Amino acid sequence: MGSAWNYSAKECSADGKFSAEFDGLDLAMGAPSLGELRLYASAEFLRGGIKLQSWFNGDASAEAQGLNLKREESDSKSENVKFSQSGEIEQILLSEQATACFTFSDNSRFLAFAEWTADKIQLVKVLRLADMSIKTVDGLQRVAEFLSFRDGLLEILDSPIFMSASFWVDVRELFDDEIKS
Repeated sequence: MGSAWNYSAKECSADGKFSAEFDGLDLAMGAPSLGELRLYASAEFLRGGIKLQSWFNGDASAEAQGLNLKREESDSKSENVKFSQSGEIEQILLSEQATACFTFSDNSRFLAFAEWTADKIQLVKVLRLADMSIKTVDGLQRVAEFLSFRDGLLEILDSPIFMSASFWVDVRELFDDEIKS
């Protein structure tokens, strides 16, 4: 779980099938960072289990959700990304407006990340890795920081430095389904 002030961050899912990497810069001196968040997975896993043409099985299309998703293939294996599976690795650009604050759920089924809006407020988004559908958590955050993501519950701290407030999001309700163990 990265801090919104980090310029780079990397994290692997617990099952080793996915990895995410953030590369960014600060918005202003001392301000939180802004940059690209990429998801890495084995090409075999993505091609076998996910229809890349129909990414969104949720409420709306990518354009309606204001997402700028791009699928990119890696020429070679990244030294920084290690998977339990061997083979070609693909990367998916999840956001060009992300922060370094992102985390995988403990069961490796979800990736939560924060994304900047044009008004310099953050949205929290959750990606379901099984079908690559994305849902947006209700409400805007000043600066989001993830404290934990266990048993389908995402704990979020809004504004970790000034007038902090924490709350929980039940991902099962967000996606309107059950998380099977």
